[in-house]
Amino acid sequence: MACRPEVTSNYRRMNPGATVGDVKVTEIMSRPVITVAPDCNIKAAAELLIEHDISAMPVIGATGQLVGIVSEADLLPIETRPDPRSQATPLRPTAGSSPQKVAEVMTRRVLSVSADCEVSQAARILLEDDYRHVPVVNERKVVGIVSRRDLVKVLARRDDMIKSEITRRLRDLGLDTSLGEVGVDFGVVTIQLDEEASNRRLAESIAVSVPGVFEVRFTNPRGS
Repeated sequence: MACRPEVTSNYRRMNPGATVGDVKVTEIMSRPVITVAPDCNIKAAAELLIEHDISAMPVIGATGQLVGIVSEADLLPIETRPDPRSQATPLRPTAGSSPQKVAEVMTRRVLSVSADCEVSQAARILLEDDYRHVPVVNERKVVGIVSRRDLVKVLARRDDMIKSEITRRLRDLGLDTSLGEVGVDFGVVTIQLDEEASNRRLAESIAVSVPGVFEVRFTNPRGS
């Protein structure tokens, strides 16, 4: 029996100018996220992965809780049966021996991160625990999924997009009139601002919170 994919509702992103912390996973995660039920047919699940060009899907139980994750790596072993033509002795009959449902192949030990998790923390989890993707949850509901590719997308973000967002965030907090030119070169942000300016720390915090920013530098607008 085929299964219908479930698409979670979008998690409402925080006001970009409202906080001045590290980037949250909600700003880079993939969403809406495609999920499946444990009783979904394996072939249907494989079709969903191909159709949506994704490598994994959270598995959601009857009450909406996260019960597992099914990925390409979980499905590939099904195709590792030996070729009967290469065997000296006949293979055992396959009838009833193959898994049929997602619940039979999914990874049950699922590590997830909360919606307020910082990107730097999620990156450490992916690298140190050798995960390729982790679901993002808000109040026990899956609201997205963050992968290594999502992190690479942040690194590859264009400088003009970064500059535009920094300028907007500074403007939202009324800081744009007290600052000089804002420049971005390969993710390194340069802001013209007097060294003794009281809002220098705030400006740096805002800039660092923009996805794709590596570091922030300041120059004296008077050149002294």
